[in-house]
Amino acid sequence: MEKKINFSSLFEKAQSLSGIEAVLKFADFCLSPEEKLADYKGHFTHLLFVGCSERSSLSFDEKRLEKLLSFLEIDPGFAEVVNIKEQCFMIHDDSSAATAKALDLLQMGYEKLITNHSAYSSREIAQKALVIGAGVAGMSCAKSLGDLGVKVTLVEEKSYIGGHACQIPLLWQSEGYPSVCTSECIGPVIGRETLFQDNVSLFLSSKVTAVKKKNGNFIVTIEKGPQFVDPRKCIGCGECAVVCPETVPNDFDIGLKNRKVIDKSFKLAVPNVYHLIKEACTECGECEIVCPTKAIDLKAQSETFEETYGAVALATGFSGYDMNTFEKLSYHLPNVVTMLEFERLWANKFKGKPPISIAFVLCQKDEVGYCSRLCCLAAMKHAVRLSMAYLGTEVNVYYKSLRSCGRAFEAFRREAENKGVGFIQAEVEKIEPGEEGWLKVITEKGEFEADLVVLAEPLVPSGVKVAKMFGVELDPYGFPYEFQPRVINPLETYVERVFAIGTAKGFKDVQESVESGQAAALRIYGALKGRVAKYVSTVEPEKCSRCGMCVAVCPHGAINFDENGAQIEAALCKGCGLCYATCGSNAIKLLNLEDFQLLKMAEVAFNNCSPDEPRILAFLCYWCSYAAGDLMGVYGEKIPAGYRSIRIRCSASLNPEVVFEILARDLADGVLVAGCPPKNCHHLWGNDMETRRFKLAGKIFKELGVKKIARWEHIGVTMWPKLAKVLRSMHDSLKQT
Repeated sequence: MEKKINFSSLFEKAQSLSGIEAVLKFADFCLSPEEKLADYKGHFTHLLFVGCSERSSLSFDEKRLEKLLSFLEIDPGFAEVVNIKEQCFMIHDDSSAATAKALDLLQMGYEKLITNHSAYSSREIAQKALVIGAGVAGMSCAKSLGDLGVKVTLVEEKSYIGGHACQIPLLWQSEGYPSVCTSECIGPVIGRETLFQDNVSLFLSSKVTAVKKKNGNFIVTIEKGPQFVDPRKCIGCGECAVVCPETVPNDFDIGLKNRKVIDKSFKLAVPNVYHLIKEACTECGECEIVCPTKAIDLKAQSETFEETYGAVALATGFSGYDMNTFEKLSYHLPNVVTMLEFERLWANKFKGKPPISIAFVLCQKDEVGYCSRLCCLAAMKHAVRLSMAYLGTEVNVYYKSLRSCGRAFEAFRREAENKGVGFIQAEVEKIEPGEEGWLKVITEKGEFEADLVVLAEPLVPSGVKVAKMFGVELDPYGFPYEFQPRVINPLETYVERVFAIGTAKGFKDVQESVESGQAAALRIYGALKGRVAKYVSTVEPEKCSRCGMCVAVCPHGAINFDENGAQIEAALCKGCGLCYATCGSNAIKLLNLEDFQLLKMAEVAFNNCSPDEPRILAFLCYWCSYAAGDLMGVYGEKIPAGYRSIRIRCSASLNPEVVFEILARDLADGVLVAGCPPKNCHHLWGNDMETRRFKLAGKIFKELGVKKIARWEHIGVTMWPKLAKVLRSMHDSLKQT
């Protein structure tokens, strides 16, 4: 590998074949490696792959190349792709210039290949998963993982599993079918399947209190609430509740009913174990005396333990917005309730006093900044069921923009209209007390009366604190960002092997939450197998200045920081390079894409370029901009022959000092750096970082009197016409100077 290769002689041999013949022979050679390459297995240590784009090829992309490397037993770190198709002969009319460029690209690939390191392999992943939250999404995820043979810890703060779904008496079945099903069936079914899955360990009245990351795993501290009633001994007979002298408002029923201090939150709670509220207990001891299995211990204490997990599912659900902040809606008035409170009123048959007139008030999205999605759908469900169950009850729905999305909910709306439900498009300006206990609903279209007003409260995520413990980046509303491109990475947060499911990532109905949990189980199952990463960042501790900037810029929560400085968890690193280019003390290395490698490639990039041709070197981000470079060729754009490209990681992985050195040493006449479009960076804010850097670089060039071009652009995959235009513009500008 230390000898220089004469690429010109190789090309002379290759030129005896036409382009299409060469491609066909190459395809025939590689498509059946077991037959064609058997004699080469284990005989080579490095591979220089010359052909189509590893990013955009429809026949032989990087995934297929990985399989080829695995078959040949070559470390993925010791392989490089030279793209002489999409970004070489397809974008140049002059065949001799394209051949000269191909020679340069070959030499660039070789220079990088001989300086590469072996890939990092994260094989020591703990084969155990943590699911936080035992609502329908969390239960489905845990149960599905258990079915796949994965050991799972399921942590739930409440004394029962099932979450909010248990509080909603009638659940619509699916987006495609306008009917309902009782939660008294659905909850126990999912609950039992989860509870009796041998691979699932359930911890109720428990919570996550701390998280550490070590060796690519999550060391999680869990506080297990005191087990005043031992679930292994309790037989659910209820004798304890009979003798308990104390009652408290039942949180499950949102205070509409009382429960005994030792009781079940509701009759069909899973597991079938009684629960004691310590804060209200007088410790009279009557329950201990009557318990036939001696399951009760009033002196029980909480326990704290640490466990190591390889993957985590955040199924922390949602909460209702504090409606007291909306003064005009007068939530403090009697008979003004939220949608969730209405669910429990319905479940308790309105305490025997069904309302005469109900007003559903929708749409507080302007105040919170987003639509909670479920409010309109719930209102239509209730409108239909009320018109069927309480024939004398008037129902009006006040809305700004009704969103009856999908087949089922449009059917609900039409059925409600046919049954006389009023849909009034008007903003509710105020709710005031009326005469004889009635309420006045004041709108821009007049005043209306009702004896019960139901406010559709905006929904908010419940798991903000827990998500931050794992280093998960959240959007302005507290929901985890999904890994870019979000279209094909559902459920995946920016932290490796941490997933957000159910309503923890966005508002879903029960069926969608179940789907989410089941889908996440498959993703987790695959993630626990580990991965081989060609690009990861590492730290040289003796160089670390302990400034902490790397922690601030890392969007993936992969960097720990203490008195000894920064430590990068390689198994959690996404290889974006943001920390590498930010580190002022050069303590961080980006494995297989270091500055000196880029400079070695730049040194040979234009060896065969015509001296009359302006030399433009483009650094293109590995996800968006490089694909745009490929599509220039696919869609027939023609570019001056002096263009060369290097595929880097995130645009922010490029240290501006590399650009300065390339231009100062006259290795190129112009440098272009391109990254993802705004709000679409694969690493959240990398393109923003590089934008700011190049604004500063431009000022420095101007002050130094440097006439060469250093340019930054946002270039998305579909922005190949812009990339072509920019390259031609740079070429023309350099021609004139």
